[in-house]
Amino acid sequence: MTATTTAVGALPTARLVDAVKVYGRGDTQVRALDGVSVDFPAGRFTAIMGPSGAAGVETGWGPA
Repeated sequence: MTATTTAVGALPTARLVDAVKVYGRGDTQVRALDGVSVDFPAGRFTAIMGPSGAAGVETGWGPA
């Protein structure tokens, strides 16, 4: 997935590009995020929700 601008000529307040989060090793390895890209537009509240251990805190999510 390719990150895009939020409006014509406007850059996002925050951007995450090709994020990867892997838990475990070897046969027990789980890829919670695999190449995720997202833009967070200025002036909008964005909530990222998921089960405990779903890589929300590790990626530094917060209001944009």
